[in-house]
Amino acid sequence: MARYVDSALSAGEPILYDAKVHWAIFLQPFFRLWLYAIFVGFFYFFLGSGLLADISAALARKSSLSWAHLLSPILISIAVFCLIFGLSFLSAIVYYFNSDFVLTDRRVLSKFGLLSRTTSEQRLSKVESIHVYQSLIGRLLNFGNVTITGTGSSTTTFGPMADPIACKKAIEEQLDKERDRSGRDV
Repeated sequence: MARYVDSALSAGEPILYDAKVHWAIFLQPFFRLWLYAIFVGFFYFFLGSGLLADISAALARKSSLSWAHLLSPILISIAVFCLIFGLSFLSAIVYYFNSDFVLTDRRVLSKFGLLSRTTSEQRLSKVESIHVYQSLIGRLLNFGNVTITGTGSSTTTFGPMADPIACKKAIEEQLDKERDRSGRDV
């Protein structure tokens, strides 16, 4: 199956820079998983003491204690845990494999989405500014977001992309070539 950007390019329009989504997008699901595990741990530590007291009392009396009474809160937590992690991870996979950001000699194109599609295209002649945002972790792992602002209120944002500074430099080089060409044509 061909990518959207390949079908959107004009004849003779070469791809000069093809940005990739950085693998750090998968850190967010693991971070959510970690926070949930901490939350559940505190929940069982503080509120689960009643459950532990029930178990201790039942063992002291040597009475029967149903496994359903013991396992239901744990199973519910595991199910919620798997649902949160699964949906976050699935969302990251869909974004990772279904996002494109391409610079050509004429324009910048971006595409997001699997079932529904959002696209943005800006002619290089209309680009006014390029913004790069990198968090501390983004700087350490070399990823960030690039936002291109055009005339009017048009913006194209892509990220987290690998090596956003190289992307910014590639766009600036192409903008310089575009301005040199338009300056000579006048």
